[in-house]
Amino acid sequence: MKAIARDVVERTWKKMASLTHGEIVRVSRRISADQPYVLAYLLGVDEDVLNQDERELLVYLGIVVFEMMRQGSKPLPRVTDEMLERALGENLEFVERCRGRGFRELLETVGNLVRSYGQPEILRYVLEALMEDSEEGTLIRDQMKGLIMIHLKTLIDCFDV
Repeated sequence: MKAIARDVVERTWKKMASLTHGEIVRVSRRISADQPYVLAYLLGVDEDVLNQDERELLVYLGIVVFEMMRQGSKPLPRVTDEMLERALGENLEFVERCRGRGFRELLETVGNLVRSYGQPEILRYVLEALMEDSEEGTLIRDQMKGLIMIHLKTLIDCFDV
């Protein structure tokens, strides 16, 4: 799939940020109908590790990623459980290869990943969204942001074929 342009990513992000609760529910229903494994993945992955605020962030950002990817030049593939498992496995292997690297080397690795990635603007959006300060009254643990990132990258990988 052709890379989604920065202006499309920004426009979609702004549109999603302005949706009412009811409109987000409608988008969730569309995902459920179009991509049932994606919604099940977002709702069920690491349910014993992520707290409620972290899960809500994962689901919300997953919905935004879905909407961004829908803006692409061709229809999204129907994501299967097998696709999700394979992409998650590859992403976890990447994380293992990064273990033990120094901060500078890790930053360089992440920078190279973003630059060479098939959907760099969407990946950049996810990284920026996760690095923002949490809203007052929410508990998003720093150590869980990396895990949320892996799950969102897994979705992008499945959509970007």
